[in-house]
Amino acid sequence: MNPSNNDPFAYRSQGGVFHVGSEEGDNMSAFVKVDDQLMCITRKNIRMVLMADDVDPQRTNPNIDHNVQHVLPYGSDNEFVGRIFQQASILFEEHSLCESINNDKGISIAFAFLKEITALDELKNEYVIEEKSINTTTSMKSKNPQIPALSNLEQKMKAFISNADHATGRIMELAFLFYPAIRGKGWEEQLYQVVKLKQEDNDPFTNFIFTFKEFTEKIRTIRNKIEHPYGELKDDILLIENYKLTPANILDMPSISYKGKEYNLSKIKISTFMESTVINLLNTFELMMVYLCDLHTEPFADEKRVIIQIPENERQESEKHVGFKYQILYTK
Repeated sequence: MNPSNNDPFAYRSQGGVFHVGSEEGDNMSAFVKVDDQLMCITRKNIRMVLMADDVDPQRTNPNIDHNVQHVLPYGSDNEFVGRIFQQASILFEEHSLCESINNDKGISIAFAFLKEITALDELKNEYVIEEKSINTTTSMKSKNPQIPALSNLEQKMKAFISNADHATGRIMELAFLFYPAIRGKGWEEQLYQVVKLKQEDNDPFTNFIFTFKEFTEKIRTIRNKIEHPYGELKDDILLIENYKLTPANILDMPSISYKGKEYNLSKIKISTFMESTVINLLNTFELMMVYLCDLHTEPFADEKRVIIQIPENERQESEKHVGFKYQILYTK
C-alpha cells in the first residue's frame, strides 16, 4: 500500500495543472520568479501561482488547493510588460551579471516599477478620456458659452505627480542595486560622477544620465512642493489651471507650470505633461537597466558578454516588446 494514500496533504507534493489564460488567445508567454513567487505572464495578463503550502504552511487544512491570483491586467502584448518586466527577466538572468549584483532584487525592482507605471498610465488615460469628453461637448460659438471645468483637477494632478515620483524612486533603487554607495538626494549626480570615472569622454551612458537627470529631479521638486508647500520651496510657484477663457475669447486647455529657484516648467497642457512623463519614465528605466547590466556583465568561459539590440523582425511573438539580449563575443 502506498503510504501517501493515507496522507491528506500528499497532493501538495505531487504534480498538477494550472489554468492561467482567461480568454481565447491569452496564451502563456513566460514564467518569472519575483520575491519567491512565480508569476505567469500571458499575452493579456500577469497572474501569480499560489501554492497551497504558501497559504497554509503548517498544513492544517487539506481542503486548500493550489490556486492562481490575478495581479495585473497586462501581459506580453503590453509595451510596459515587455520593455520592463520581461526585459528584466532576461537581463537579470542567473550567471549573466557580476556576483555582487542581486539578480532577484533587480527583477523585483522592475516588477515594482511596472506596477507604478501602469497605474500612472491609467491615471493619464482616465484624464484624457474626461478631457476629450468635455472638449467634444463644449462650443464657444454660442452667445453665452459655458466655460467647462474638470472636477478635482488639482487632486488628480497631485496624485499623478506623486505616483510619478514613486516611479522615479524605483529608478533610483536600480542605481543603488549596482552602486550601493550612492545614496539619497542628488543620486543622479552621484551616478553620473561614478560612471564618468569608468567610461570614456562622450560615453553614451554618461550622456544618457546627464539627459534624464533634469527630468527626474524636476519630478521630485514638484512633488516636494506639493507635499511641503511651506517648506524650503515656499517661494516656488506651482500653477495647475483648469479651462480658462482668454481675452481673445479662446478657451485655454487645462495646464501646469512651475517656476522655482532651481527648476522651471513652462506652461504646458496637462495631457501633454502626463504623456511625456509616462514616456520619459518608461525610457529612463529601460535604458538604465540596459546600460547598468551591460557595464556589469559576467564573462562566459573567458569570452566577453555584451548586450545588443534585437531588431523587431527578429523578436518572438511572446517577447515582441523585449528590445535587448545578451550576446557572447566569441574570439576563440
